[in-house]
Amino acid sequence: MMLSDEPYRWAEAVANRREYIEDQLRQGSPLVAVGYEEGVLLVTLGQGQQKIFEVYDRVALAAIGHSTDIEKLRQAAIDMAHTIGFNYSEADVTLRQIVHFGLGPAMKAGFDEIVRSPYLARMLLVELDGIEGERTFYTVDYDGAFQKHEEWGAVGGVPEADGVMQRHLMDLKGADLSLQAALEAALLAWAAGRWVGQLEDIPSEPDELDRLVNEADFKDVLQAELKALTVEAVVLQKSRQSRNKYRTLTQAEIAPALAAYQE
Repeated sequence: MMLSDEPYRWAEAVANRREYIEDQLRQGSPLVAVGYEEGVLLVTLGQGQQKIFEVYDRVALAAIGHSTDIEKLRQAAIDMAHTIGFNYSEADVTLRQIVHFGLGPAMKAGFDEIVRSPYLARMLLVELDGIEGERTFYTVDYDGAFQKHEEWGAVGGVPEADGVMQRHLMDLKGADLSLQAALEAALLAWAAGRWVGQLEDIPSEPDELDRLVNEADFKDVLQAELKALTVEAVVLQKSRQSRNKYRTLTQAEIAPALAAYQE
């Protein structure tokens, strides 16, 4: 009998699939995006492999997961953006379209169809209105579920890391933040997400996880991780004169935020 003819077997297969994917992604380096006075900042740490990419003039993407799957999804987002821009206009290219009609459905199909490999990826996407400076943040999970956020977005190797990072970012107001302040806040949020992903056993009870979070020293976590990892940081900057708002931060711009954590 076909697997699809037995709903309970299909549900069991999906549960196993979810467990497998989350196990594969658990050690991934978190992704953090926050608004600041000039636009949007995206930050992660890694060992040299690029994790933040330009999709279109005002849209950027970052991802945790298998590099081949990330590349497929990145290319799909770029293709969709350029197709819309060519057939209609550049103004018609929006992050909402890319997520709602492109990445979300593609990742859901990959997850639901048991006979094919799922995408091993979790994604964070941001958009900046180059004139008004309005910021849009989306997270897209491996099963195609997506969520829009205001002011900031964060994705870790496990869902619990997302929640801890979000609590660190929830009081930020992008319009009031300098680039330096945004970078410092993003790095500490990253450290919080990294710490959760490295827990041997993540508490199932929120109160217990909150207790552990309150006892943790995320500055120590960041200091330890910076010994092996380097910071990758990108901005979508509204003051750039060109239509393209994407810019990679230089080491000189990043260094002041790291000074307190490096010997």
